[in-house]
Amino acid sequence: MPSFPRFLREYYRPAPHRVRAHETTYERAGERLPATVYSPSHGRGRRPGWVVLHGLTYTGRTHPALVRFVRAVAAAGNVVLVPDIPEWRALRVAPTVTRNTIRAAVRALHERDDVDPEHTGLFGFSFGATQSIVAACDPEVESRLRGIAAWGGYCDVHRLFRFGMTGEHELDGVDYCTPPDPYGCWIMAGNYLAHMPGFEHYAELAAALHRLALEAGKRQVLATDPVHDDAKRRLRAQLPSTQHELFDMLAPLSGAPGPDLDVVRPMSQLLADTALRIDPLFDPTPFLPRLRVPTLFAHGRDDILIPFTETIRLTRAVDPSVVRGITITGLYAHSGGARLRSPIAALRESARFAGLLRRVLGLVG
Repeated sequence: MPSFPRFLREYYRPAPHRVRAHETTYERAGERLPATVYSPSHGRGRRPGWVVLHGLTYTGRTHPALVRFVRAVAAAGNVVLVPDIPEWRALRVAPTVTRNTIRAAVRALHERDDVDPEHTGLFGFSFGATQSIVAACDPEVESRLRGIAAWGGYCDVHRLFRFGMTGEHELDGVDYCTPPDPYGCWIMAGNYLAHMPGFEHYAELAAALHRLALEAGKRQVLATDPVHDDAKRRLRAQLPSTQHELFDMLAPLSGAPGPDLDVVRPMSQLLADTALRIDPLFDPTPFLPRLRVPTLFAHGRDDILIPFTETIRLTRAVDPSVVRGITITGLYAHSGGARLRSPIAALRESARFAGLLRRVLGLVG
């Protein structure tokens, strides 16, 4: 049975001797791709296993926050396989490869001699959270999973794009507006802008925004930071002058006024329409009612990349019998820092966060 105290000890006071990490590979449609396996140094025999998916991030499975988390999961008594997903590291959405990737990673986990095949789970962050749910509707994947942890996922592509470009989101008649992380907008536009009707000649701008997102990922610095201003100026200078106005709207210099929401709202709608036309599997809606694997949902209340309301929508879109809990926590933010207003709030959120982690560890144990 996984040990929550060992998780906490490794997470807050990591020690190299507690966890073994080694490089391996997994096979996806005849292609060998790298993966990292983490396992506890103590004990022998078969253990619960997890496949952990990163989101759309340049650093992929080597992201420091991800490594810290999966090492703690391993120290608690689990085997953790983190597959490399090259398309996601390149910040390409590529949903058509997602199910093959997840199916292959789950199969690779099951084939390990140190994993108990009756106790395996799938843990997805961000884009990987929603795609984990979609992949679990595949009968082969479903049959191999005891549980899913979906952390920071999205439910509705149009709402996702609108938030990424405007910071607006709503639920149950309550409107919210939070300055969004422009990293999401850059990825959206980088993938789909040049496919929008009437914007086919904006390929250079789309490439510039994609490059900007990659540079932010390489630096591991929040996309709102002024450190990116030099890159914005350099990339803007390489564009035709006719594309400067749109570039300035989607990637303004720090301190510049925000975009005209009356302009970007319809653009976000058209961009989402385009994304669904190009990559229909980006949309999880047809799959959500088919989910049969018990799933824990979590999201950060102060998330500025994907709003917390999207995870609430996810829980409402799936069969209630598969929901093992939902936690909206103030201690986790997709990018940037969470905002806690008082020591009492910090204690309350810490307790909620600890309860969530305990339930995650017990989901497949």
